[in-house]
Amino acid sequence: MRTALLAAVAAVSLAGCSLLSTIGEDLPASSAAETAASAAPTESTASSAPTEDVDDADAVEVPTQVIDLGEHGSYGVATLDLADWDVRVDWPQDEDGTDLEEYIDAHPGIAVLTNAGIFSDDLTPGGLTVADGEELRSLNLSDGYGNFHLKPNAVFEILEDGTAAIVDSTLYEPDGVMQATQSGPALLLDGEVHPDFTEGSTNTALRTGVGVSPDGGTVYLVITRSYVNLWDFATMFRDELGVEDALYLDGQISQLWVSGGTLPTSYLGPYGAVIAAYPR
Repeated sequence: MRTALLAAVAAVSLAGCSLLSTIGEDLPASSAAETAASAAPTESTASSAPTEDVDDADAVEVPTQVIDLGEHGSYGVATLDLADWDVRVDWPQDEDGTDLEEYIDAHPGIAVLTNAGIFSDDLTPGGLTVADGEELRSLNLSDGYGNFHLKPNAVFEILEDGTAAIVDSTLYEPDGVMQATQSGPALLLDGEVHPDFTEGSTNTALRTGVGVSPDGGTVYLVITRSYVNLWDFATMFRDELGVEDALYLDGQISQLWVSGGTLPTSYLGPYGAVIAAYPR
């Protein structure tokens, strides 16, 4: 039944501003002990809130597009200019995980939502999580099995100057970071495809990722609409979006929702941390 649902959801086309879909990983998810070995939580009960409410979130127009590259995959893209969009990372720290539909209901004005970096079996983030300048989960540089540990992995961050970046996890500096999520593998760093990806690989799956424009002013949230290999996913960011740094977010059960689209299904959750966007 789950396989049938994944196939059905993967076939959903971009209608209006809906990007609902699911994604999958190349490798089995690592255990909670592997992904969280050095990612100890820090005390906090805070949950990010939008800086500005919108009376009717369903009326918010989110810039989206479909990029169809034939045998190299089809992709749904939400383009978020940080001059117009407040992009945030949040981890509600609910022991039952984060249900995306419930999160939408609890955050008026939200216009874009996806689960953030890979999380552990206990529904805690596998690595660094920063919300509103507060570190909720520490940087994880441990070795292990699964996509998170396919080095180099990376951190997606929003800085206090209003720009975004994706940096190799080993080069992460906390100064000035307001929002952050760690995941892996890095798809692109400085325009270079991850060294372990193979062009033409038959290891395909559904996926989500995040990319940042070279000037740090635009964030791209992407969900695949067909099964793709990691090489094609990475080069799509570079060749179609002009991105030099991009990060794989998660697999198998991920969803990307934009206002006006079909609400996320709870069958594919719950999750750990999330990435959300609100109009400024």
